[in-house]
Amino acid sequence: MKYENRPARVGLAMMLRCFGLLGCLLGLTIMAAQAQAVCPLDDVGIPGNCFQVYSTTGQLLDVAGPNGPTVLCAGTRIRVRYCGGENIPRTNIRYGLGCSGANTDTITTLTVPSTGPLIILQQRPNPFPAGGNGYPANRLGLQYSRSFEVRAAPVPAVQVRYCGSPFTQVFVAITNAQSNIRYEIQLGNGPRQPLTQPSGAAYPVPAGAAGLTVYANYTDALLCEGSTPVTFTAPPTAGTPGLQRLAVLPTGLAFTFSGLVNDPSFRYVLEPDAGPGTPVPATSTTFELPGASLSSCYRLRLTDACGLLNRPSAVLCPVDLQVSSADRQNTLTWSQPAGSTVTAYDLLRDGQPLATVAATDRQYTDQTVTCGVAYRYQVVARSGPATSVSAERTVTTVAAQAAPAPRLTASFRLDNSVEINLAAAAADTASRLLLRRTLGTTTTELPFSRRRPVVDQPGLVTPAQVPCYVGRLTDPCGNASADGPSACPPVLAAVPTDREGNRIDLTWAEPAGQGSGWRYRLILLDEAGQELSSSALSTATQPAQAPAPPTDRQVLRYRLEATSAAGLVVFSNVATVTRKLLVIIPTAFSPNGDGLNDVLEIKGRFLKAFSLTLYDRNGVEVFRATDRAQTWDGRIRGALAAPQVFSYRFEAVDETGQRIIQRATVTLLR
Repeated sequence: MKYENRPARVGLAMMLRCFGLLGCLLGLTIMAAQAQAVCPLDDVGIPGNCFQVYSTTGQLLDVAGPNGPTVLCAGTRIRVRYCGGENIPRTNIRYGLGCSGANTDTITTLTVPSTGPLIILQQRPNPFPAGGNGYPANRLGLQYSRSFEVRAAPVPAVQVRYCGSPFTQVFVAITNAQSNIRYEIQLGNGPRQPLTQPSGAAYPVPAGAAGLTVYANYTDALLCEGSTPVTFTAPPTAGTPGLQRLAVLPTGLAFTFSGLVNDPSFRYVLEPDAGPGTPVPATSTTFELPGASLSSCYRLRLTDACGLLNRPSAVLCPVDLQVSSADRQNTLTWSQPAGSTVTAYDLLRDGQPLATVAATDRQYTDQTVTCGVAYRYQVVARSGPATSVSAERTVTTVAAQAAPAPRLTASFRLDNSVEINLAAAAADTASRLLLRRTLGTTTTELPFSRRRPVVDQPGLVTPAQVPCYVGRLTDPCGNASADGPSACPPVLAAVPTDREGNRIDLTWAEPAGQGSGWRYRLILLDEAGQELSSSALSTATQPAQAPAPPTDRQVLRYRLEATSAAGLVVFSNVATVTRKLLVIIPTAFSPNGDGLNDVLEIKGRFLKAFSLTLYDRNGVEVFRATDRAQTWDGRIRGALAAPQVFSYRFEAVDETGQRIIQRATVTLLR
């Protein structure tokens, strides 16, 4: 269909300019019809009121008829055409936008503005100026207007998800879909096809297709199409996700993931054995699932919108731990649904490793616990590189029975104190060891000490007066054991049987309450407690004679080492024998060179720290010796002294610290 636009005749133009004045004069006449008018000056109810809207290619846009509502597309070019049935040349009909009536023209091609509503006003001559046939009298021109809804071309918001690896389908959804818009999709260069599921549907991708286009058209408008092209972009490569850790929480389960790829085409779903899964954000490395069941196993599955991808992680199953306590031991019992491959269970106590047990075990007894102490336990199931951690459970160790009566060991130290220890460690490490000592007819409760061994100073002991010890255990739960057997260390006595102390008799009391089948070794010690020599005591007869003592030791220190048949070694006290220091200084000497008594020298035994000072008759010091090798030949400053009597002072300190002072005279003879 073709339209021509010609210039308007001069007479008609002048006539139309008078429409405004005529409209004012006729305003009262048509006021009743104004309610149906689009513009205030419209001539309502006139038979020839009609024009229609076309596209520039001649397609009729009034889909509901010339009087129905018509939607126009913003920014498009349209043409209007008179359809009133009056024989009026097109050049005598003017059109304009809005109700002002200004700037009308016979040009029938218009541009739809970007916003609405749009009013198109038509001005035409009255074919019956005198009236009749439904036309008003005394009117040269007529005005008629229509209102149009203006819409922008719909632009679909297209969401594309890629399916498969490599992708072979796309999942397309319109995120701004409207019910009055119909959609079409074109994949590559293929034909358009209806997009009937704007919420999302899968479409196969033709070979070689580089993208797609989604078209949108209003259902109540023509020639108002919008489109959105999408260029295909392959998603990144995604491997199988990793479910690294499952931990039981007080209110649910906590998961730790690895290998998740943050791309909109990928979907990660945390799945139980039965029932719907839970979407997991790809940006998450941890995720909590409140109220999750402990009787189900879990996996993390990678999929896509089309359901083509199907990559599940390895399965992890929660560990349900229960703990209880009885008789100084805590029992751990756990269960785990079948489904994951467990290689071992690691047990933790107070956050530290306690034990590792086999994958088939479901119970463990912790015996190294203290009564009255609270312990925190967890069980960790190892499944390859992944772990499933139970909730932390706390239990306080209890005991209804007392510990067994303790057996003791008692042994002397080098300082003659006694150290007392438990023969076997107490089952409860927090138990208190209470000791009682009996020495002769005196019984004493020892002060409590947490230190092991307990050290006691019993005082003077003899083979007839031996310190013996009895112990009992009390635990933090208030249980007390019976008294254990008495334990007595060996006690040694050494007595010289001659004046010089060269013959020593030994008597001793055997260890008691610590074993049987004792064998003995006699040890000779120096002043620092170091062993000088030792010998076995093979005789059972007492007293026994000690080996001959060394000649250079004033103080003899003996210690008895006793070894039981079971290998227990205990020691006796250190028994000492102090021999008398001996010094011999001659009363006279004759330094005449005959080889007899030519020098004054000191003789004796155990002389280690001494001094000898010799004085003449005037009290002048003439000789001093601090070593037995120092002798006096009777010379004073190199000259032979005249025969006379000299006085001397001898002073020595023996090994026991006793000071010995001796004063006398010595005569020099010629």
